[in-house]
Amino acid sequence: MMANVPTFGRWMRTFPYRQPVDRVEFLPAGGEAEMRPTFLHQPAELFYDDHGYEHLRVEGKPVYAVRYTPKQAGLHRYRAFAGEKVMEEGGFTCDPADHDGYVITKPDSPRYLLTTNGGSYVPIGPCMAGPPRYPLPAGAEHFETGDAVATLGAAEYERWFRLLSENGGNFARIWLSHPYFNVETAVAAELDLAAFARLDAVIEHARTYGIRLKLCFEHFRTFESGGPFYKELRHPEDGRAPESINAWLTEPTWRELWLKKVKAYTDRYGDDPVVMAWELWNEMDCVAGDFDRVVSWTKDMLKEVRKLSSHHLVTNSLGSFDDEAKIQTHNAFRLPEMDFEQVHRYLDQGAPWEICREDPVAFSIDAIRRIARLDRPLLLAETGAVNDRHTGPFRYYRMDNRGIIFHDTTFPAFFTGAAGTGHIWHWDSYVDQKNLWRFYKPFSELIAGLDFGFERFMPFDLSNDEVWFRGLRGRRSMVAWVRNRADTWQAVLRDGQDTPLVGEQVFDLTKVKLLEGDIRLAWPWGDEPDELVSGKASLNEGQLRLPSFRYGIMIRIGPKGPAV
Repeated sequence: MMANVPTFGRWMRTFPYRQPVDRVEFLPAGGEAEMRPTFLHQPAELFYDDHGYEHLRVEGKPVYAVRYTPKQAGLHRYRAFAGEKVMEEGGFTCDPADHDGYVITKPDSPRYLLTTNGGSYVPIGPCMAGPPRYPLPAGAEHFETGDAVATLGAAEYERWFRLLSENGGNFARIWLSHPYFNVETAVAAELDLAAFARLDAVIEHARTYGIRLKLCFEHFRTFESGGPFYKELRHPEDGRAPESINAWLTEPTWRELWLKKVKAYTDRYGDDPVVMAWELWNEMDCVAGDFDRVVSWTKDMLKEVRKLSSHHLVTNSLGSFDDEAKIQTHNAFRLPEMDFEQVHRYLDQGAPWEICREDPVAFSIDAIRRIARLDRPLLLAETGAVNDRHTGPFRYYRMDNRGIIFHDTTFPAFFTGAAGTGHIWHWDSYVDQKNLWRFYKPFSELIAGLDFGFERFMPFDLSNDEVWFRGLRGRRSMVAWVRNRADTWQAVLRDGQDTPLVGEQVFDLTKVKLLEGDIRLAWPWGDEPDELVSGKASLNEGQLRLPSFRYGIMIRIGPKGPAV
């Protein structure tokens, strides 16, 4: 009997290479049998030098391995097969653990993400595509660097996940095609098995800190050399490169090779609850191919990935929603095979659409309003601020110590009906550098314990000339985000102005049929001085009275009784 494993934890067993086990059947006591495929596993270790740089060391020869997630407590038996021959039998005990299971969608609460054990899941966190890489010196001279790079690797993720978790975060997005995580060589579906050790380590850090991951398979856009989105690829049999993106999207041989690579991931992580969802591609409308072929490929591959990984959600993404043509693109991407919708939008003063040029609050609200559906969750899956036409991180990030842009891209989407916070892109150069992790905490505490499946929140707007007021009204509760319209990046960061105080505000909640309730206020900036508060919040006969504030307030109103 092997060591115990917690419910929804990870159990792993290896078999010698000479013992070609191809699948393992698991038999939980009183439950249904479940089959998991094996995969070829190269044991490897991550270690760190005195600079803190990460290195990968191969340990021994490849072995066959299986990973399994036990979903109920008790004794589990297993049988390992090679063809029809049983090669090994054994068992392990699964201990009860407090875990919500997998992230799912349900038809009776279609706009929010739930879990298999009856909980709610609101994705709170940023994108974290890959760790920064540092150029190494090419010689003894100052400033001379070569092609070699180094990274802090999984240790960086451990720190990010810890800071995120300490502040109530529970989500991150990772690019499997980022140079740090990439396991595919220049030969299609030929994999560097040892390189999986990096993703293994990051997933274990995510498990430790309660972070769910959306894993994105691809981000390349062309096979023509040059540029940051180029991918070199050759066929394993004849060495030919794809004729074009269109050929790669449509020819069966390239499709089969891509799915072979995907299966290498799903064999390893296909029943792991740390994985929230598989994302096929980052901004797939930006590839150098015909969009109708992109749509057809997406429809087909969403089905195939779901077959390979039935416990996980599947989705895809489009480029920044910043011009008129993107309306038609998003409409064509409303695919029934997609478990949830996504939209990307940035503050970009070079964008064709005016709404993207000035106010992140307004563009967040507008993006959700335009893309939201009543039958499916929606996420603002990439956001933030960039210099004109995405030529770099926004120049005012470096002075935004208070996280003005962070707040205005992270929270409005949720309070307009998105299934989670806005997922800001510049996690390293902005969120981490300015220590903005702390601003997730007031929000996560505000929504803690809310049953989104029961509440079925619907958005409403009570904004006026002084403040944004975005609210969600549920069956028993209300949550809202109130923001000083004068506290903008232009006024504070660009023009150096002080933010004026917002006087006492009164809002008519009879419009959303809320006449009374217990009120909890959260100060998103965490540092509202007491002397600015002119009184306490109150709700009488539907009239919500808020105290004076300078930056913003979050509100939760629940049924009268014990404190919510």
